[in-house]
Amino acid sequence: MHKYACVGKLTYCIVFLASFLLLSACGKNAEKTKVRVLIIPKFEIGEMSGDASGEAQLFYEHYCAGCKEIKIPNSTPTSQFYFNSENGVGLLVTDSGKSAAGLSLMSLLSWDAYDFSDTTIVSVGCGGASTGSFIFGDVVLVTAACDFELGHNTGRGELEDAESEHTWFPLDSLSNYSVEQLNAELYDKVYPMIRDCPLRTTETTKRVLANNYPDEEWAARDPHVAKGTAVTGDSYWKGSDGHRNAGFIAEYYGCPDEYAVTEMEEIAIMNAAECFGLKDRVISLRVIVNMDTFLKGESPEKLWLSETDYGSKVTEENSETVDIFGPGMENLFDVGKIVIDAILAGEL
Repeated sequence: MHKYACVGKLTYCIVFLASFLLLSACGKNAEKTKVRVLIIPKFEIGEMSGDASGEAQLFYEHYCAGCKEIKIPNSTPTSQFYFNSENGVGLLVTDSGKSAAGLSLMSLLSWDAYDFSDTTIVSVGCGGASTGSFIFGDVVLVTAACDFELGHNTGRGELEDAESEHTWFPLDSLSNYSVEQLNAELYDKVYPMIRDCPLRTTETTKRVLANNYPDEEWAARDPHVAKGTAVTGDSYWKGSDGHRNAGFIAEYYGCPDEYAVTEMEEIAIMNAAECFGLKDRVISLRVIVNMDTFLKGESPEKLWLSETDYGSKVTEENSETVDIFGPGMENLFDVGKIVIDAILAGEL
């Protein structure tokens, strides 16, 4: 009996030890991985490295080089997530539009494998300039975002007053999520860091601006970093009515800075971040690669119905982004890198 009792105790000890080790291992696996910075570009062109750069590639190559894609549970099929465990930087490519951006970010922030409690979100992308103030190559530090669709939109021909300045009318019941103003204290720290970052342009870009806006001082300057409001639209619009509506929307909502850039995701990123208590840790940067009104010789048909390839459209007479897209991505990265490096150094 004594021998069996010893064997029983030994068996108990082995089982207990095995259970303890198993629980410890499970506890280790259950520990959430802390994310220090989450970079959110919206699209990439081709591969993540080694070819022409979209919004993601330069950030991937610098902060997540070699990292494999990680599938996010219950996310959109087009979202891509990469994480570098050495520096704590995540890169989420959401795809274009409010739905893709908002759902991708919500899915990631809901995933209990990662700890986002101290994460700073750096949303990066391109957009169209508010004609009359901003130019190709500018980088905008977005201080507020408004939704272009939430409200009432109509065609000019439906208005009693054909000379009416606006074709958009507000709907105040939607204002809780149709506008987001970001953390002014954080932006007061960020802007001096990036304000003097040198930015690129091209000779073709300069000529196109000069030909379209002769003797206009705003069009003759070199690109710079500025603050402004982003107006988010799912529909890629262009034209004078949309331009006036976007400016009115920013004014109507009392945004701290003028309408600067139109894009397709920013309000969704900010709304999703707010759901997780992270809105005050969002920093948004947009580089200007086209204008929100048509350049000389352009029309909707020429831009959007033509079967000609991108390269043949990039001419001084009829162009969407001229040849600024590649240099613009470098401008976006240079400014973004200053911000991200400051976060990783504990300066923000």
